[in-house]
Amino acid sequence: MKRIVTIRRIIGITALVLWVVTIYSMSLDEGVRVAYQFDRWAFAIALMLTPIYAVMFSIHIGKGRHWLIKAAVGISCAIILYFCGMLLYLSTILPSDHRVWSNKDYVVYSESNGFIDPDDLVLYRRDGLVDRKMYRLRCEDWGYGQLKYTMYDTLDLIKEEYDYTRYSGDDSICHKTVFYRLSDGHLYSQNMNDSLISLIDKQ
Repeated sequence: MKRIVTIRRIIGITALVLWVVTIYSMSLDEGVRVAYQFDRWAFAIALMLTPIYAVMFSIHIGKGRHWLIKAAVGISCAIILYFCGMLLYLSTILPSDHRVWSNKDYVVYSESNGFIDPDDLVLYRRDGLVDRKMYRLRCEDWGYGQLKYTMYDTLDLIKEEYDYTRYSGDDSICHKTVFYRLSDGHLYSQNMNDSLISLIDKQ
């Protein structure tokens, strides 16, 4: 019995803490994110733990009570189960932001623009437990493969690499390298690639 009470309390406290993290992330200024997408994981886990706690708590308070109280508790529990289930389902089917690349100092997010428009690739700088937005890099066209970034702080450069197919139905894979200025996100012309690669090789 004591073990069940302990488990119920642990689940309840954990769910509460995760909801606090979720609400805190929503209160952050625009362009600031919780690092490592912890808020996204906190929200998903909270949605799973909350109905578990609701069931355990309803069983606990319903013992030996009048059937009307048991019915009211059961209905409340069912509402919580439905609400959390719907939120969890919607979080899996609706477009959402996600991290596509990171190192210890920077992170690139793919930020959703809905079902129709391509997502934006946005660079953030790590600052302790939060990521702070620097600027938008470009649109993330559909069909691109794994994105790779290399930061050259001393040269004020970002090198972006990815694979893509030329057009639908063609299986050939092309590799593309793009350079940005790290300080402000300026996109360099493709005809500067050779000189920029030479600059990197010389450092």
